[in-house]
Amino acid sequence: MTNQDLPRTINDKPGLIPLQVMPENMESPISDVLTWITPNEQFYARNHLPYPTIQLESWALFLGGEVERPLNFSYEQIKKMPQVDKFVTMECSGNKRALMEPPTPGEQWQTGAVGNAKWTGVPLAYILDQAKVKETAVELVFTGADSGIRPDMDNAVNYERSLLLDKALMSECLLALKMNDEPIPHKHGFPLRLIVPGWYGMAHVKWISRITAIPIPFKGPFQAIDYVYITNEGNYNNAVPVTEMKVNSIITWPSKGEKVHLGSHTVRGLAWAGKTTISKVEISIDNGMTWNTARLTSPEHKPYTWTFWEYQWDNPVPGQYFLQARAHDNNGNVQPKAATWNAKGYGNNSIHQITITVPQILH
Repeated sequence: MTNQDLPRTINDKPGLIPLQVMPENMESPISDVLTWITPNEQFYARNHLPYPTIQLESWALFLGGEVERPLNFSYEQIKKMPQVDKFVTMECSGNKRALMEPPTPGEQWQTGAVGNAKWTGVPLAYILDQAKVKETAVELVFTGADSGIRPDMDNAVNYERSLLLDKALMSECLLALKMNDEPIPHKHGFPLRLIVPGWYGMAHVKWISRITAIPIPFKGPFQAIDYVYITNEGNYNNAVPVTEMKVNSIITWPSKGEKVHLGSHTVRGLAWAGKTTISKVEISIDNGMTWNTARLTSPEHKPYTWTFWEYQWDNPVPGQYFLQARAHDNNGNVQPKAATWNAKGYGNNSIHQITITVPQILH
């Protein structure tokens, strides 16, 4: 699919690329996201269950379980609480699954299950202080309003995920009311969405209706069956939870298989590193034999966010080229040539490669 083939939105920006209709899964037209902040209408959508119906008049956030003061908060009450802004890049843990070798089952995301947004909301720690979590609690379970039948279960379930009650982690999290200075769109979790900076997207529970402090580890299906690294499908004996994002990068121009003219070109792309920042991006035009440093071009270099990069490619001769991009983060991590293979295809942060052609001009 070329850029010209992409669906268009009303403002003539390329629209989301559909992967699945029910539940709806839509990939960002990432090569056409040219702003540091991803517009809401171009932010990828990942769902496991049908969209819920929210009646704001009766909606409330309930805090319960191992707390001294079980509480209910209305939307209006939460809006009046202290709020902060956080710029956070969110990536689906299945991003680049379609590039995994050998292939794995699941949504076949290419490179567009990632976006960067400004989230505004109430610090999770502030809410927890109101309820006074007991020392017996070890995890918090976040329950979304979305519910439905999983293929491997008979009864309807809600989407639920848990986080360890770690003080440093709790201080980073946000209960977001706004996305890019607008109330969060329904498809992205209105009225309230959990934001866990630096973690893959499955942790950012949408349509939150309940937070429950529990005294034992949570074993819900979206925690113990999905979103774990395993070597053999069905064998969970040595399962490792999917948590923080890995250093990653993609080439956004030129596109795979593109023919480019003779002359100079600006190779463009994006890089991100979860909780830390990108220190360097390197480009190879000869299938990884040699590497050249790209220029980081984003005006902001904040933890939790991506950066744009560019590389000036001067006067390539006619032929076929294998372009590669690899990113380094400030913790010393580097993208691997091949990601660690796992049966569910999560966390593919392998070096991104595209093949392009510079045609010979015939006289």
